[in-house]
Amino acid sequence: MTMKKEEQASENSQQIAELQQTIRELKDEMDLVKRRSTEKEEFYKLHLENLNDVVFSINNEGNFTYISSAIEHFTGYLPEEVIGTSFSKYIYPDDLPGLIEDMDRTIKGEHKPYMFRVIAKSGKITHVHTSSKVMIKDGEITGLNGIMVNIDRLKKVEFELMKEKEKAQHYLNVSNVIFVAIDRNQKITLINRKAEEILEYSENEILGKNWFDLFISEDISEEMKDIFNKIMAKDAEIFEYHENPIIVRSGHERIISWHNSLLYDSKGYITGVLASGIDVTEKKIAEKELISAKLEAETANQAKTTFIANMSHELRTPLNAVIGFSEILLERKFGDVNERQEKYLLNINSSGKRLLDAFNLMLELSKIESEVFELEYNTIEVTEFINGLREHFVPIIREKQQELSFVINTDVKYIIIDIEKVEHSITHLIENASKFSQNGGSIEVEVHDTGKDIVFEISDKGIGISEENIDRLFNPFTQIDSSSTRAHGGMGLGLCLAKKQSELHGGSLSVSSELNKGSTFTFTIPIKPEIKK
Repeated sequence: MTMKKEEQASENSQQIAELQQTIRELKDEMDLVKRRSTEKEEFYKLHLENLNDVVFSINNEGNFTYISSAIEHFTGYLPEEVIGTSFSKYIYPDDLPGLIEDMDRTIKGEHKPYMFRVIAKSGKITHVHTSSKVMIKDGEITGLNGIMVNIDRLKKVEFELMKEKEKAQHYLNVSNVIFVAIDRNQKITLINRKAEEILEYSENEILGKNWFDLFISEDISEEMKDIFNKIMAKDAEIFEYHENPIIVRSGHERIISWHNSLLYDSKGYITGVLASGIDVTEKKIAEKELISAKLEAETANQAKTTFIANMSHELRTPLNAVIGFSEILLERKFGDVNERQEKYLLNINSSGKRLLDAFNLMLELSKIESEVFELEYNTIEVTEFINGLREHFVPIIREKQQELSFVINTDVKYIIIDIEKVEHSITHLIENASKFSQNGGSIEVEVHDTGKDIVFEISDKGIGISEENIDRLFNPFTQIDSSSTRAHGGMGLGLCLAKKQSELHGGSLSVSSELNKGSTFTFTIPIKPEIKK
């Protein structure tokens, strides 16, 4: 008996030692995950600090709680000078009321970029464009965060374009345009004062001179002379309106927009051309700058998309670790857990999965926006696809005591689709219908075809959507401001992604709805898509 007790004690000691070793290994793994998370946090903080645009956060009192180092380039203030101070201190006074109004709209759920002026430390005024969103913690709004972009260059281009337009209008009102008359021998016979100003010659200096030799560059002079001579001989039609560069006295090139008309003598014989012109050089330069600014904006948007994709990739690794280790502990492979520990582990696991789903949505959206997204087409039977949806939703619908019916009004047997993407889209639409319907409500999924397309109509009798909110419904990161939406949460990506996935298939997603009466979402895709090779 004593020997058996000793053997049992030895076995128990060995098991305890093994359990202690497992706990130590698990602690080491968790420490490694924590270190990696810290490294990632420092990595992204470094990248944020190196952005040319300003990233910021303000609390409910309007004080900055964070601002990136780019603020120094905008205003001359260091981040430590700004953090803790009110945002209103840096806003141009005339723009403050409108900015506060726009911020209130953001807090109420309306996604609206702001454009206003900020005052630098030196007193310089800078135009900025800001996009922000609310920060929520424990269900309460704690402030706003966003990104601020310097748009001074765009404003300058806009001002130049407006100034050029006003200049052209002024020319028209006072006939302050270039007038040049050229005879059939290409000689200048008349110019006005504006022509003297633009060409940098006095009337006496250029009358009788050859227009093409004096003001047209050598590389196109002979070609234009030939066209002119053909017009004089009626062998070619005159260009009533055209633009061409001229070389003025200083050697600079000017671009002139001309209105040409033929001159005739009393017998109807062509004697030459009268041309009125407007200098559009500055306008052309402004257009080039505008194109350049647009390309810069597109590059910035691409950088944003790449950043989201990188962030999603990098954060999924520690999240998978959190989910995996919590599942291991829940399976009690390394020892039992008490009731409270199990509750906490379940919370960790479900929260990790929700966060991972959110990152996956962001990653998928960023792929589509970056145009690196490719569909994987497969052929599937329509009834098999519907049965899969029905089986998926049985427990969900049963829990809310709702009724889900599928009505198939099509003879189409097979469709060629990216099964995963279409299933995700239809699933999200049904989940939305269930989410925003009362317990005991009914949801109907009707499937029909147009001969070319297969159509899924998901209808509910839930809270519905107001007409003014329908246009915003498919915008990314946008949620309609209602108590039901806030109660269920979400990032506002599901409908946007479903619409993009339908369009990638060559289809569409639309909605018809009436407030408090329900909604119908129509998801349409081709039965046999044109697959690009």
